[in-house]
Amino acid sequence: MTEKPFVHKKAFANVKLNFIYHEELANIFIKLINKKGIINLGGPTKTVYNFAKKYNKNVKKFFIKKGSLNKFPLNPFMNLRKLNKII
Repeated sequence: MTEKPFVHKKAFANVKLNFIYHEELANIFIKLINKKGIINLGGPTKTVYNFAKKYNKNVKKFFIKKGSLNKFPLNPFMNLRKLNKII
């Protein structure tokens, strides 16, 4: 989760995640408070850049090169089916 607007100047254009803003998380969390089990919580799967540019039009694209030394995974997104059934 992150602040609104996206505070960074660059965002990954080839990494898909489930970023969500704090205020959106708070609204969803109320519906989950009495549920049991493991529930992945996040926003729709999209690139960090597509998520960021909605509220920060000045964000620039940044690409991670596949096989680069930092070994950052390109698609570390979550399965949100259980969450979507609840909300």
